Amino acid sequence: MPRQPLPVAAAFALFAVACGGHFEVPVPVLAAPTTAPTPSDPATITLPIAIALSKIRAQLDSVFPPADSLDRAKCTAVGGLVCHQYLYRRDTLELRASGDRVTLQTHLRYRAAVGLPGVGGIASCGFPPEAMKRADVRLATTLYWRSDWRLGSRGTNVSTTLSDRCEVTLLHVDATALVKRIIDGQSEDLRHEIDSLLPTVADLRGAADSLWQLSQQPMSLDSTDTVWLTLSPESVSLAPLIGSSSAISTALVLTARPRVSVGAKPDVKPQPLPSLTLARRSSGIHVPVEVELPFADLSQKVTTQLSADTAGKGLNVKEVKIWGVGDTAVVMVGLEGKVNGSLYLLGRVSFDSVSRAVLLSDLRYTLESHDMMTRIKSTLGAGRIKGAIDSATGKGRLAVGEQLDSLKSRLNYELNRSLAPGVRLAGSVNDVRFSRLYTTPTAFVLRVILDAEAVILVQ
Repeated sequence: MPRQPLPVAAAFALFAVACGGHFEVPVPVLAAPTTAPTPSDPATITLPIAIALSKIRAQLDSVFPPADSLDRAKCTAVGGLVCHQYLYRRDTLELRASGDRVTLQTHLRYRAAVGLPGVGGIASCGFPPEAMKRADVRLATTLYWRSDWRLGSRGTNVSTTLSDRCEVTLLHVDATALVKRIIDGQSEDLRHEIDSLLPTVADLRGAADSLWQLSQQPMSLDSTDTVWLTLSPESVSLAPLIGSSSAISTALVLTARPRVSVGAKPDVKPQPLPSLTLARRSSGIHVPVEVELPFADLSQKVTTQLSADTAGKGLNVKEVKIWGVGDTAVVMVGLEGKVNGSLYLLGRVSFDSVSRAVLLSDLRYTLESHDMMTRIKSTLGAGRIKGAIDSATGKGRLAVGEQLDSLKSRLNYELNRSLAPGVRLAGSVNDVRFSRLYTTPTAFVLRVILDAEAVILVQ
């Protein structure tokens, strides 16, 4: 289209430029985005935990051994009667879990000798040549998480059933009721034992606190300690217990607001482990991360590049400023020397998933800047300035692939560590995917999502 005649003021400015001096190019006016970017969802780090029933069974074997013989004193203490001897052998403990309910069952074979109040003498059964008598013991309890992050039990009940009666035909006495009191006493001891034993089987406070403290510490993503990942945790909780045929499963769930920043190490004030709450069950690790490319940092890099390129040519680059509005990047080049003023270029900002770079594409001078460059009598031409800007930004590509690799590598490292004695974290990052690119008043921001899997191993 034909070029419009220059206003008188503009013509005067150009005449002044031709003779040396200061020039003014208007700053591009860009409309701000109509809507602000929606906040990213919090990162959800779900770490499944499986507590093997065999671990509980092993503990119960120590308090309810497969075979034992009680002397007169112990036997009387258990049964609350005159007991001379009680000996038992039990089968394997059958331990099952369903939901938050755990049941235990075992079969006993026993022999006993008890005093007979009011009758005198001793009644016994199950001694050779007679076969040992049989009994069944059943226990059921409901599991829950205590406020101290330990496994607890409530509503525990135990019952015993004597399959064989303890009859002493010589004295015409049936001692079944007396023997049942002994076995009931033994089962009651077992109920107390399991209520006190379970908190020692699963104590996750150490693991939760270790993970909480770790997630608060900024993590360096480069060798110069200038790029930092800060998770900024918001909560940590435990999922409800679910039992199966072999284990009791739960999960440690951490929510956070991670971001990547450039510059000095972020200052973080450590917070204590919050009170235990229950989380809804979820799966996997999904970490949205905001990777910031600060305008100030980019501007400094381009300024250094252009200043070196134009040194000693009579027209020097004093400073370069880069900023963005929506998907548009603005580059200001401040000149000094034969003339003084600022030129402006506009370009599009996008993310290339193949090269994993933020692109500043189609960098073009504004009309006023283009006109001004054609009138500046200097070896510093428009092509040279644009070439230097491209060179400083990697041909217009702000590479973030290395940062994403460092981010993935660091999270892989953090997902494989000891959290507490006997508790270990094991996992890996599966994918790093692009979500969106937007601008803020201070930076280009790349939002990516890391998908990972990890488990907490309770040994």
